[in-house]
Amino acid sequence: MLKTGRVITNIVLLLLCGLMIGCSKETRFNEGLVGVYYSNPDLTTPKLFSVVDKLEHRWGKENGFATEWGLEWLGFLIAPTDGKVKIHVETNKQAKLVFGSDVLTIDNSRNKKVITIDMNKNEKIPLEIYYMHYGGGEGYFNVYWSWSAQEKTIIAEPYLVYSDENEKNWIWVKEPNKDKVDKKQFSYVDTQNIIIADEPGYFMGWPANNGIWSWGSEILVGFIKAPFVFDVLHHSYDKKNQTALLGRSLDGGQTWSIEDPDNFATDGGKALPLKESIDYSHPDLAIRHERDRFYYSYNRGKTWQGPFTFTGLDMGELTSRTDYDVVDQGTCLLFLSHIDNRVKANLPDRAFTAKTTDGGKTFNFISWMTETDTVRSVMSSTVRMSEDHLISAMRRRYDPDQSLKPLPQKNWIDVYESFDNGNSWQFLSKVADTDNGTRNGNPPSIVLLQNGGLCVTYGYRGVPYGIRAKISRDKGKTWSKEIILRDDAIDKDVGYTQSVLRPDGKIVTLYYFTTENNTEQHIATTIWDPADVKL
Repeated sequence: MLKTGRVITNIVLLLLCGLMIGCSKETRFNEGLVGVYYSNPDLTTPKLFSVVDKLEHRWGKENGFATEWGLEWLGFLIAPTDGKVKIHVETNKQAKLVFGSDVLTIDNSRNKKVITIDMNKNEKIPLEIYYMHYGGGEGYFNVYWSWSAQEKTIIAEPYLVYSDENEKNWIWVKEPNKDKVDKKQFSYVDTQNIIIADEPGYFMGWPANNGIWSWGSEILVGFIKAPFVFDVLHHSYDKKNQTALLGRSLDGGQTWSIEDPDNFATDGGKALPLKESIDYSHPDLAIRHERDRFYYSYNRGKTWQGPFTFTGLDMGELTSRTDYDVVDQGTCLLFLSHIDNRVKANLPDRAFTAKTTDGGKTFNFISWMTETDTVRSVMSSTVRMSEDHLISAMRRRYDPDQSLKPLPQKNWIDVYESFDNGNSWQFLSKVADTDNGTRNGNPPSIVLLQNGGLCVTYGYRGVPYGIRAKISRDKGKTWSKEIILRDDAIDKDVGYTQSVLRPDGKIVTLYYFTTENNTEQHIATTIWDPADVKL
């Protein structure tokens, strides 16, 4: 940038400040640059607040940055001298640096570039840095400078500073100190926490994706096991090496065994139309929905038949999880979802009700479960209140227009109800938010209590990370304060609860979790009594 251009700009800013009372306050500067890590290399989906003290970085598998991602840093570069200063950028990925009006870009085809800038000593030059880690793998990003009296050195504090205004861009991403969170806003209850499945070197997760079934004190839950691969911005697992397993308890969740049955795996072969009708009245029936296919078992999940297609549903790409309500021997209501690109969310699911009257051979679309196609609705959890009355909790998400500026996602849980056996639905109430706007939220699990009340459990992906619940005494119209079941997680990647009611009235809540003593994600359960909660 020309020195005269920058001087003119500074004069204009000073004149404007003289006309504005708000400029009388002195700008405060902090050492370093401030910004955010994105989970996508196209600089979308902000995830992690960041302050950096130098421009020398190497990322890879060892520090949890081996997949695709991006970053943005803002602040000022303090000129070290008068005259021409060379800026040297070295990277094996894509990057863009903006020094006032000077712009330097670099891509994978060239890993080194130099730009020369005229500087005035101690001048604060606005600085923007964007780094795009396409392709994954190892990455490096180094920025040096040099001038007549100085050989090439890394740019670092105290020549990097950021203002309060820079920080305001990303303050919503910064999470609070756990010890400073006001605990008076929560209710607490005595709990018993039990590990169901854990193994060193493995990631285990997502009970909500894989189903839960119960027969009195016998509980069966599905989950995924995969090699653990540390990832700061995404799930820490090997996506190409997954196994679907089952955990079974015969004593109400006190002890568990792990099973690996045939035809329960996520790669269970090509889905085919069902030829022989399912007997939905079978006392040991279990059904599992997995996106565009389903499985069933007549022996409480010991062996499975499938996968089968949802024949008759012309809904495009299905994203269904397990949620169904048996009506009679040949009739079942299914609560499913599909991709609808009109939904304003990065994951554009929309929930709907389907029905079979011939034992699963064919299915018909019955109704949308929400009144709008612009907000994500997925991963429903449904209970029957009476012959025609259904209540369903579901995961919601809305993404503001990111072309204006990166804004927080909105992730929460709603409940909807139907008074005509699923033929139509109406909004009932909002249950809770599920993170601070950077974590994609968490799905709910709803149970009908012995006293006629409702309980929704869910993971919370903000500080303090953990497992929470809310209770309603008026059939979902209003909800209690948040009940903390656990708040000792060390990572946001937790939750996906499945909950069932034991014959003694206690709730068994299952989820995946990570703690100081068990740092890799594992499957755990919390057993608690909703009657002990002080509402």
